[in-house]
Amino acid sequence: MSTHRLPTIGPGPLDDRTALATLTWLNAADIRSAFGIDRRLPCSGLADLLFTLPARAFARQVLTLDAIVGRDGLQAGGAWICGQLSRGVELRGEPPPRSGPLLVVANHPGLLDAAALFASIPRDDLRVLAVARPFLQALPHIAERLFAVGATPAARTSAVRAAVRHLRAGGALLSFPAGQIEPDPLSLPGAETTLASWSQSIDLIARLAGEVTVVPAIVAGVLTPAAVRHPLTRLRRAPADRRWLAAILQLMLPRLQRTTVRVQFGRPIATTGAPLSAAVATEARRLLSEVTQP
Repeated sequence: MSTHRLPTIGPGPLDDRTALATLTWLNAADIRSAFGIDRRLPCSGLADLLFTLPARAFARQVLTLDAIVGRDGLQAGGAWICGQLSRGVELRGEPPPRSGPLLVVANHPGLLDAAALFASIPRDDLRVLAVARPFLQALPHIAERLFAVGATPAARTSAVRAAVRHLRAGGALLSFPAGQIEPDPLSLPGAETTLASWSQSIDLIARLAGEVTVVPAIVAGVLTPAAVRHPLTRLRRAPADRRWLAAILQLMLPRLQRTTVRVQFGRPIATTGAPLSAAVATEARRLLSEVTQP
């Protein structure tokens, strides 16, 4: 059995060595989980050795990303990491307003979706409503741009209140209302079906924030068909597990990264009248039909 232990993450920023060790450990754990390898199995230690190299390589990339975000902002960092792990980002539709309260509501196919949105939203004041994760906590410059949603009701309420205050102050907010990974519209079926699971928290946020511009967005092309069809994905039976393994394989194997990520922005939606979540879902369905066109 492996003797690797997750370094303790305190309340302050990590030093470079600890951050690299932490991210490497977390990445290796993700790879092992994607392959379905139980840590209690005798082969777990060998798996850790095999996975450490790609886990450390990705850890170095995200630490560089975090440094770029700290120096130049989310937009520059998003563009850089998308250039490292894909062929770049293709922006479709009109970009969101450069000033004023803005709520961008997007699907969540995983991998580079957030980075592609960072690269496409021209706002230095962009903040993200995201589930709290140790991986993000180890990236101080990115973490300070998040409203981290914790596991308890009190933590969730605190994050929403902070997001609302940011909007009231004229800031920009990115939210993923699905709260989980969704199918990539370009490589997997079911992207439209998952719209029904989008949280109605956007109604609450918009209502509390007052006058705000709401822009739906759809990201596609983060997961390549080559990764989805990779023979190793057959190691997992459940569709969600197969998608997760495909994503991990794509991060590990550069030949699976030949994709251009598409970001399609929709029409701004008024925060008055019909329920906002219903209007957002309607516009998202329209965007799904457009983003899959050549």
